[in-house]
Amino acid sequence: MFIGMFFSVLVMFAIIAATATTLGKNGTDIKTAAHAAKALEPIAGPAAKFLFAAGFVGSGILAVPVLAASGSAGLAGLLGKNWGFDRRPSKARTFYVLLGMGTLGGVIISLFDSDPIGLLVLSAIINGIAAAPFLIVTMLIARDKDLMGEYRNGKLAATFGWDTTAIMVVAGAVGIWTAVTGKA
Repeated sequence: MFIGMFFSVLVMFAIIAATATTLGKNGTDIKTAAHAAKALEPIAGPAAKFLFAAGFVGSGILAVPVLAASGSAGLAGLLGKNWGFDRRPSKARTFYVLLGMGTLGGVIISLFDSDPIGLLVLSAIINGIAAAPFLIVTMLIARDKDLMGEYRNGKLAATFGWDTTAIMVVAGAVGIWTAVTGKA
């Protein structure tokens, strides 16, 4: 059940370790995808750029539709509109318009001379900041006996949930600080 998640996290930690041991130990700042590909050179040698490109394209093929659809579904739901691929475009017009706008927006941004790594960092900061209020609401709902009844979070789940929420709040604050001041 959690096999895909396990391998996803395993790959994530491998990427973090490879980057930290190569670029991080020298204080190298990643500004382009080429800089990020250099992290693979000690392992993959001259094939590093091709390996990185394959991983980058593969992750994009997997991530872009999921992110565009989940963002569109979330916003359509927030607006009280029908959403989902199980509905025809005529029945979930807002969802499909948002999906198209999000995808088109990404294409337009890629056509300009932009800093893709900087945009990835900025989007991660925005996601981190946006996640904190949602986590707070989720934790309040998950612990509410009237709403959740016998399915409400126990003390251990509540502790882990609030710890996660606190970490997200701190990470969001650090992200804002770093983005504004340029200092980590």
